[in-house]
Amino acid sequence: MTARKEKWMLIGTFVLAVLVTFCFAVPNYKTATTNVEEARRLEDRINKLERRQVEVQNLREEYDALVLQVENEYKKVPASPDTAQIVQALSLEVDGMHVLDQSFVAGSTNNQTKSGAFSVQPLAITMEADFESIFSVIRQAESMGRLVRVSSVRITRPDRDADSSSAILEAAVGLHAPFNPMEGR
Repeated sequence: MTARKEKWMLIGTFVLAVLVTFCFAVPNYKTATTNVEEARRLEDRINKLERRQVEVQNLREEYDALVLQVENEYKKVPASPDTAQIVQALSLEVDGMHVLDQSFVAGSTNNQTKSGAFSVQPLAITMEADFESIFSVIRQAESMGRLVRVSSVRITRPDRDADSSSAILEAAVGLHAPFNPMEGR
């Protein structure tokens, strides 16, 4: 090969290299740079979304814990007095041994005139029973799912059993069952 042919081949190769660089490499480099920037933006969005999902999960757990706390620690105030439900929950079986007698008397409700104020259904329980039975009624009243306040407790030994070793006592338990009639409207 002659020097002239080699010179033209070298120029042709150089021109071909320049053409390949400007026609293929530069546009692909620009596309690759744009794609890298887009990938970085998408990764940032994914990371933010994952952080948001963790925050939402944490908030969900806090909400569930608060709901559980409300269910465990706070009592419901119903829209009606529902005295029958209270009587049913607090009734004991009169067995002649532990419970001789049990009766319930519901008083008249005091309707509050202020908006938002609760009304109260008074309820009196009289019993002739042993102490465990009386105490179980009080515990049951305090552990009901609705708000029931034990307003008074009076326990006496009957005069007829004063000299005997009988474990039967007379008890009068006063209850107040708040309700919110405005809630039902």
